Amino acid sequence: MVKFKLGICPKCGRKAVLMYSNNPLSGETICFDCINNNLNYKNLEHAEFFCRTYNLAWKPELWMKLADESQEAVYRKYTELILEDEENRPNLAYESQTSDIWKRTTKEWEKCRSFSEILNKLKNIKESYIERGRLKWGEQYTFEELINLDSLYTRTVKANNIINPLQKEAVKALCKIHIEMDEAIRAKDAKALKDFSTTYATFAKQADLEGMINETKTDDITTVAELYDYMEKNGFQFKFNDGFDRDEVDRTIKDIQEYLRRLVLESTGLQPLLEEMMRTKTQTAEEEKTAQATASTTLEDLMNFTPEDTEIDTEQDDDVINETFEEEKQDVVIKLKEDK
Repeated sequence: MVKFKLGICPKCGRKAVLMYSNNPLSGETICFDCINNNLNYKNLEHAEFFCRTYNLAWKPELWMKLADESQEAVYRKYTELILEDEENRPNLAYESQTSDIWKRTTKEWEKCRSFSEILNKLKNIKESYIERGRLKWGEQYTFEELINLDSLYTRTVKANNIINPLQKEAVKALCKIHIEMDEAIRAKDAKALKDFSTTYATFAKQADLEGMINETKTDDITTVAELYDYMEKNGFQFKFNDGFDRDEVDRTIKDIQEYLRRLVLESTGLQPLLEEMMRTKTQTAEEEKTAQATASTTLEDLMNFTPEDTEIDTEQDDDVINETFEEEKQDVVIKLKEDK
Protein backbone atom coordinates (compact mmCIF):
# COMPACT_ATOMS: atom_id res chain seq x y z
CA MET A 1 0.00 0.00 0.00
CA VAL A 2 1.48 3.32 -1.07
CA LYS A 3 1.67 5.88 1.76
CA PHE A 4 1.27 9.49 0.67
CA LYS A 5 2.88 12.09 2.91
CA LEU A 6 1.10 15.03 4.47
CA GLY A 7 2.72 18.42 3.86
CA ILE A 8 2.43 21.99 2.58
CA CYS A 9 1.40 22.20 -1.06
CA PRO A 10 3.80 24.55 -2.93
CA LYS A 11 0.97 25.63 -5.23
CA CYS A 12 -1.94 26.44 -2.89
CA GLY A 13 0.05 26.75 0.41
CA ARG A 14 -2.36 24.55 2.33
CA LYS A 15 -1.49 21.49 4.37
CA ALA A 16 -2.81 18.48 2.47
CA VAL A 17 -2.00 15.01 1.15
CA LEU A 18 0.72 15.37 -1.50
CA MET A 19 1.05 13.38 -4.68
CA TYR A 20 3.93 10.88 -4.68
CA SER A 21 6.56 11.99 -7.21
CA ASN A 22 7.87 9.17 -9.37
CA ASN A 23 9.86 11.58 -11.54
CA PRO A 24 13.61 11.07 -10.85
CA LEU A 25 14.44 14.51 -12.27
CA SER A 26 12.29 16.42 -9.77
CA GLY A 27 10.94 15.53 -6.36
CA GLU A 28 8.56 18.48 -6.25
CA THR A 29 4.89 17.69 -6.14
CA ILE A 30 1.53 19.24 -5.28
CA CYS A 31 -1.56 18.14 -3.41
CA PHE A 32 -4.33 16.07 -4.99
CA ASP A 33 -6.79 18.96 -4.61
CA CYS A 34 -4.68 21.12 -6.92
CA ILE A 35 -4.38 18.25 -9.40
CA ASN A 36 -8.16 17.82 -9.43
CA ASN A 37 -8.69 21.56 -9.89
CA ASN A 38 -6.23 21.89 -12.77
CA LEU A 39 -6.81 18.65 -14.68
CA ASN A 40 -10.02 17.11 -16.00
CA TYR A 41 -10.15 13.41 -15.17
CA LYS A 42 -12.65 12.85 -18.02
CA ASN A 43 -10.09 14.01 -20.58
CA LEU A 44 -7.62 11.28 -21.49
CA GLU A 45 -5.12 13.84 -22.77
CA HIS A 46 -5.01 15.35 -19.28
CA ALA A 47 -4.67 11.89 -17.79
CA GLU A 48 -1.80 11.03 -20.13
CA PHE A 49 -0.13 14.36 -19.26
CA PHE A 50 -0.48 13.54 -15.54
CA CYS A 51 1.28 10.19 -16.08
CA ARG A 52 4.10 11.77 -18.09
CA THR A 53 4.61 14.46 -15.43
CA TYR A 54 5.05 11.95 -12.62
CA ASN A 55 6.56 9.21 -14.81
CA LEU A 56 3.77 6.70 -14.27
CA ALA A 57 2.86 3.87 -16.67
CA TRP A 58 -0.10 4.93 -18.81
CA LYS A 59 -2.94 2.40 -18.92
CA PRO A 60 -6.06 3.99 -20.44
CA GLU A 61 -8.34 1.00 -19.76
CA LEU A 62 -7.52 1.14 -16.04
CA TRP A 63 -7.94 4.91 -16.01
CA MET A 64 -11.41 4.81 -17.63
CA LYS A 65 -12.53 2.11 -15.21
CA LEU A 66 -11.39 4.13 -12.18
CA ALA A 67 -12.85 7.31 -13.65
CA ASP A 68 -16.31 5.71 -13.76
CA GLU A 69 -15.92 4.40 -10.20
CA SER A 70 -13.93 7.04 -8.30
CA GLN A 71 -14.39 10.21 -10.36
CA GLU A 72 -12.25 13.00 -8.80
CA ALA A 73 -10.33 10.48 -6.66
CA VAL A 74 -9.07 8.75 -9.78
CA TYR A 75 -5.65 10.47 -9.59
CA ARG A 76 -4.91 9.05 -6.15
CA LYS A 77 -6.44 5.61 -6.87
CA TYR A 78 -4.56 5.28 -10.15
CA THR A 79 -1.24 6.27 -8.54
CA GLU A 80 -1.76 3.75 -5.74
CA LEU A 81 -2.45 0.89 -8.14
CA ILE A 82 0.49 1.68 -10.42
CA LEU A 83 3.01 2.15 -7.59
CA GLU A 84 1.99 -1.05 -5.81
CA ASP A 85 4.55 -2.69 -8.08
CA GLU A 86 8.01 -1.87 -6.71
CA GLU A 87 9.46 -1.88 -10.23
CA ASN A 88 7.43 1.23 -11.03
CA ARG A 89 9.26 3.31 -8.42
CA PRO A 90 10.79 4.94 -10.38
CA ASN A 91 9.86 3.67 -13.83
CA LEU A 92 12.62 5.03 -16.05
CA ALA A 93 11.61 2.84 -19.01
CA TYR A 94 8.25 4.52 -19.56
CA GLU A 95 7.92 6.38 -22.85
CA SER A 96 4.93 8.04 -24.51
CA GLN A 97 4.47 8.02 -28.29
CA THR A 98 0.71 8.46 -28.39
CA SER A 99 0.65 11.67 -30.46
CA ASP A 100 -2.99 12.79 -30.73
CA ILE A 101 -4.55 9.37 -30.27
CA TRP A 102 -5.96 10.25 -26.84
CA LYS A 103 -7.95 13.17 -28.28
CA ARG A 104 -9.85 10.77 -30.55
CA THR A 105 -10.18 8.21 -27.75
CA THR A 106 -11.60 10.87 -25.43
CA LYS A 107 -14.36 11.68 -27.93
CA GLU A 108 -15.35 8.02 -28.20
CA TRP A 109 -15.23 7.69 -24.42
CA GLU A 110 -17.51 10.72 -24.05
CA LYS A 111 -20.01 9.11 -26.45
CA CYS A 112 -20.03 5.92 -24.38
CA ARG A 113 -20.49 7.85 -21.13
CA SER A 114 -23.32 9.92 -22.65
CA PHE A 115 -25.04 6.79 -23.96
CA SER A 116 -24.78 5.12 -20.54
CA GLU A 117 -26.24 8.19 -18.84
CA ILE A 118 -29.13 8.27 -21.32
CA LEU A 119 -29.90 4.60 -20.68
CA ASN A 120 -29.90 5.22 -16.94
CA LYS A 121 -32.31 8.12 -17.35
CA LEU A 122 -34.51 6.08 -19.68
CA LYS A 123 -34.79 3.17 -17.27
CA ASN A 124 -38.31 4.10 -16.17
CA ILE A 125 -39.37 4.74 -19.75
CA LYS A 126 -37.92 1.38 -20.81
CA GLU A 127 -39.84 -0.48 -18.10
CA SER A 128 -43.06 1.27 -19.10
CA TYR A 129 -42.46 0.38 -22.78
CA ILE A 130 -41.89 -3.29 -21.91
CA GLU A 131 -45.08 -3.42 -19.84
CA ARG A 132 -47.15 -1.90 -22.64
CA GLY A 133 -45.47 -4.06 -25.31
CA ARG A 134 -46.16 -7.30 -23.45
CA LEU A 135 -49.83 -6.37 -23.09
CA LYS A 136 -49.91 -5.95 -26.86
CA TRP A 137 -47.72 -8.86 -28.01
CA GLY A 138 -47.40 -11.30 -25.10
CA GLU A 139 -45.31 -11.94 -21.97
CA GLN A 140 -42.69 -14.13 -23.68
CA TYR A 141 -40.91 -11.37 -25.62
CA THR A 142 -37.76 -9.50 -24.62
CA PHE A 143 -37.20 -5.75 -24.91
CA GLU A 144 -35.34 -6.12 -28.23
CA GLU A 145 -38.02 -8.42 -29.67
CA LEU A 146 -40.76 -5.98 -28.68
CA ILE A 147 -38.92 -3.22 -30.54
CA ASN A 148 -38.62 -5.44 -33.65
CA LEU A 149 -42.30 -6.39 -33.49
CA ASP A 150 -43.48 -2.78 -33.23
CA SER A 151 -41.14 -1.65 -35.99
CA LEU A 152 -42.09 -4.45 -38.40
CA TYR A 153 -45.82 -4.06 -37.73
CA THR A 154 -45.81 -0.26 -38.12
CA ARG A 155 -43.79 -0.30 -41.35
CA THR A 156 -45.98 -3.05 -42.87
CA VAL A 157 -49.26 -1.28 -42.07
CA LYS A 158 -47.94 2.05 -43.32
CA ALA A 159 -46.42 0.65 -46.52
CA ASN A 160 -49.63 -1.18 -47.50
CA ASN A 161 -52.09 1.39 -46.15
CA ILE A 162 -53.93 -1.28 -44.13
CA ILE A 163 -57.04 0.00 -42.32
CA ASN A 164 -59.10 -3.18 -42.00
CA PRO A 165 -58.93 -4.45 -38.35
CA LEU A 166 -58.94 -8.09 -39.45
CA GLN A 167 -56.05 -7.46 -41.81
CA LYS A 168 -54.14 -5.70 -39.01
CA GLU A 169 -54.58 -8.74 -36.78
CA ALA A 170 -53.30 -10.95 -39.60
CA VAL A 171 -50.23 -8.74 -39.93
CA LYS A 172 -49.62 -8.98 -36.16
CA ALA A 173 -49.70 -12.78 -36.36
CA LEU A 174 -47.25 -12.74 -39.27
CA CYS A 175 -44.92 -10.48 -37.28
CA LYS A 176 -44.92 -12.95 -34.39
CA ILE A 177 -44.10 -15.84 -36.73
CA HIS A 178 -41.29 -13.74 -38.23
CA ILE A 179 -39.75 -13.24 -34.77
CA GLU A 180 -39.89 -16.99 -34.14
CA MET A 181 -38.11 -17.58 -37.47
CA ASP A 182 -35.34 -15.18 -36.43
CA GLU A 183 -34.94 -17.04 -33.15
CA ALA A 184 -34.70 -20.38 -35.00
CA ILE A 185 -32.00 -18.91 -37.25
CA ARG A 186 -29.98 -17.71 -34.24
CA ALA A 187 -30.36 -21.14 -32.59
CA LYS A 188 -29.43 -22.88 -35.87
CA ASP A 189 -32.51 -25.07 -35.53
CA ALA A 190 -33.20 -26.18 -39.09
CA LYS A 191 -36.33 -28.19 -38.22
CA ALA A 192 -37.95 -25.32 -36.33
CA LEU A 193 -37.05 -22.90 -39.12
CA LYS A 194 -38.65 -25.18 -41.71
CA ASP A 195 -41.84 -25.52 -39.61
CA PHE A 196 -42.12 -21.77 -39.03
CA SER A 197 -41.44 -21.04 -42.72
CA THR A 198 -44.25 -23.38 -43.75
CA THR A 199 -46.56 -21.80 -41.18
CA TYR A 200 -45.62 -18.31 -42.37
CA ALA A 201 -46.30 -19.16 -46.03
CA THR A 202 -49.66 -20.80 -45.18
CA PHE A 203 -50.83 -17.98 -42.96
CA ALA A 204 -49.68 -15.30 -45.43
CA LYS A 205 -51.73 -17.03 -48.14
CA GLN A 206 -54.80 -17.22 -45.92
CA ALA A 207 -54.42 -13.59 -44.89
CA ASP A 208 -54.00 -12.63 -48.57
CA LEU A 209 -50.83 -10.69 -47.80
CA GLU A 210 -49.76 -10.77 -51.44
CA GLY A 211 -53.15 -9.38 -52.46
CA MET A 212 -52.81 -6.53 -49.95
CA ILE A 213 -49.39 -5.65 -51.35
CA ASN A 214 -50.59 -5.74 -54.96
CA GLU A 215 -53.56 -3.50 -54.15
CA THR A 216 -51.24 -0.80 -52.87
CA LYS A 217 -49.01 -0.83 -55.95
CA THR A 218 -49.39 2.18 -58.24
CA ASP A 219 -47.81 3.43 -61.45
CA ASP A 220 -46.25 6.34 -59.61
CA ILE A 221 -42.47 6.56 -59.68
CA THR A 222 -41.30 6.59 -56.08
CA THR A 223 -37.60 5.63 -56.30
CA VAL A 224 -34.58 6.55 -58.41
CA ALA A 225 -34.34 2.93 -59.61
CA GLU A 226 -37.89 3.10 -60.97
CA LEU A 227 -37.06 6.41 -62.70
CA TYR A 228 -34.01 4.89 -64.42
CA ASP A 229 -36.02 1.83 -65.44
CA TYR A 230 -38.76 4.02 -66.94
CA MET A 231 -36.28 6.17 -68.88
CA GLU A 232 -34.41 3.17 -70.31
CA LYS A 233 -37.64 1.44 -71.38
CA ASN A 234 -38.57 4.60 -73.29
CA GLY A 235 -35.32 4.63 -75.26
CA PHE A 236 -33.19 7.01 -73.21
CA GLN A 237 -29.50 6.12 -73.29
CA PHE A 238 -27.31 7.29 -70.45
CA LYS A 239 -23.99 8.78 -71.59
CA PHE A 240 -21.39 7.63 -69.14
CA ASN A 241 -18.48 8.84 -71.29
CA ASP A 242 -18.84 11.82 -73.64
CA GLY A 243 -15.18 11.84 -74.68
CA PHE A 244 -14.19 14.90 -72.64
CA ASP A 245 -11.85 15.04 -69.67
CA ARG A 246 -14.24 15.93 -66.87
CA ASP A 247 -12.06 15.39 -63.85
CA GLU A 248 -8.63 14.39 -62.63
CA VAL A 249 -9.37 10.69 -63.19
CA ASP A 250 -10.08 11.22 -66.89
CA ARG A 251 -6.89 13.26 -67.32
CA THR A 252 -4.86 10.63 -65.49
CA ILE A 253 -6.20 7.84 -67.73
CA LYS A 254 -5.41 9.89 -70.82
CA ASP A 255 -1.85 10.57 -69.59
CA ILE A 256 -1.29 6.86 -68.93
CA GLN A 257 -2.52 5.94 -72.40
CA GLU A 258 -0.30 8.56 -74.05
CA TYR A 259 2.70 7.41 -72.00
CA LEU A 260 2.18 3.77 -73.03
CA ARG A 261 1.83 4.80 -76.69
CA ARG A 262 5.13 6.71 -76.61
CA LEU A 263 6.81 3.90 -74.68
CA VAL A 264 5.84 1.36 -77.35
CA LEU A 265 6.67 3.54 -80.36
CA GLU A 266 9.97 4.86 -79.01
CA SER A 267 11.32 1.48 -77.90
CA THR A 268 14.60 0.55 -79.65
CA GLY A 269 13.97 -1.21 -82.95
CA LEU A 270 10.25 -1.53 -82.36
CA GLN A 271 8.99 1.30 -84.59
CA PRO A 272 10.59 -0.02 -87.84
CA LEU A 273 9.24 -3.46 -87.03
CA LEU A 274 5.73 -2.08 -86.64
CA GLU A 275 6.03 -0.14 -89.92
CA GLU A 276 7.20 -3.27 -91.75
CA MET A 277 4.27 -5.20 -90.30
CA MET A 278 1.88 -2.51 -91.56
CA ARG A 279 3.42 -2.59 -95.06
CA THR A 280 3.20 -6.37 -95.18
CA LYS A 281 -0.40 -6.27 -94.07
CA THR A 282 -1.27 -3.64 -96.73
CA GLN A 283 0.53 -5.61 -99.48
CA THR A 284 -1.23 -8.80 -98.47
CA ALA A 285 -4.61 -7.05 -98.59
CA GLU A 286 -3.87 -5.69 -102.13
CA GLU A 287 -2.82 -9.12 -103.36
CA GLU A 288 -6.02 -10.63 -102.02
CA LYS A 289 -8.10 -8.02 -103.84
CA THR A 290 -6.22 -8.67 -107.13
CA ALA A 291 -6.76 -12.39 -106.76
CA GLN A 292 -10.46 -11.88 -106.20
CA ALA A 293 -10.74 -9.62 -109.30
CA THR A 294 -8.99 -12.13 -111.59
CA ALA A 295 -10.49 -15.25 -110.12
CA SER A 296 -13.20 -15.45 -112.87
CA THR A 297 -10.62 -15.43 -115.75
CA THR A 298 -8.27 -18.40 -115.93
CA LEU A 299 -4.94 -18.69 -117.76
CA GLU A 300 -6.51 -21.16 -120.20
CA ASP A 301 -9.17 -18.59 -121.14
CA LEU A 302 -6.48 -16.02 -121.97
CA MET A 303 -4.55 -18.54 -124.15
CA ASN A 304 -7.67 -19.50 -126.13
CA PHE A 305 -8.85 -15.92 -126.71
CA THR A 306 -9.86 -14.98 -130.35
CA PRO A 307 -11.16 -11.55 -131.47
CA GLU A 308 -14.03 -13.16 -133.37
CA ASP A 309 -15.48 -14.37 -130.08
CA THR A 310 -15.91 -10.80 -128.80
CA GLU A 311 -18.58 -8.40 -129.99
CA ILE A 312 -17.32 -4.87 -130.74
CA ASP A 313 -19.65 -1.90 -130.39
CA THR A 314 -19.59 0.13 -133.68
CA GLU A 315 -21.63 3.03 -135.03
CA GLN A 316 -23.18 3.08 -138.49
CA ASP A 317 -21.56 5.55 -140.91
CA ASP A 318 -24.95 6.92 -142.05
CA ASP A 319 -25.85 7.81 -138.47
CA VAL A 320 -22.65 9.78 -138.05
CA ILE A 321 -23.03 11.65 -141.42
CA ASN A 322 -26.63 12.62 -140.68
CA GLU A 323 -25.69 14.03 -137.27
CA THR A 324 -26.42 17.81 -137.41
CA PHE A 325 -24.68 18.80 -134.18
CA GLU A 326 -27.30 21.55 -133.65
CA GLU A 327 -27.09 21.42 -129.85
CA GLU A 328 -23.30 21.81 -129.92
CA LYS A 329 -23.52 24.85 -132.26
CA GLN A 330 -26.01 26.62 -129.99
CA ASP A 331 -23.73 26.08 -126.99
CA VAL A 332 -20.80 27.63 -128.88
CA VAL A 333 -22.86 30.72 -129.88
CA ILE A 334 -24.01 31.29 -126.30
CA LYS A 335 -20.41 31.01 -125.08
CA LEU A 336 -19.17 33.60 -127.61
CA LYS A 337 -21.88 36.07 -126.59
CA GLU A 338 -20.98 35.69 -122.92
CA ASP A 339 -17.30 36.33 -123.71
CA LYS A 340 -18.17 39.62 -125.48
